[in-house]
Amino acid sequence: MEGFDPAINYGPNDAGISAITIFLGIVGLIAISWLFGKLYEQLAKLFEANKNNES
Repeated sequence: MEGFDPAINYGPNDAGISAITIFLGIVGLIAISWLFGKLYEQLAKLFEANKNNES
């Protein structure tokens, strides 16, 4: 019976994270951050307009 050698039986991406997953994760974080910034900007404009209308 031969011993099990993980270096021979598994490749570099077997049961691990791939480069495309890392890339998509980074792009996703940038996109979510940008969308949050745009949403915050719109809410700030809305509240500023309401503040000016009240006075």
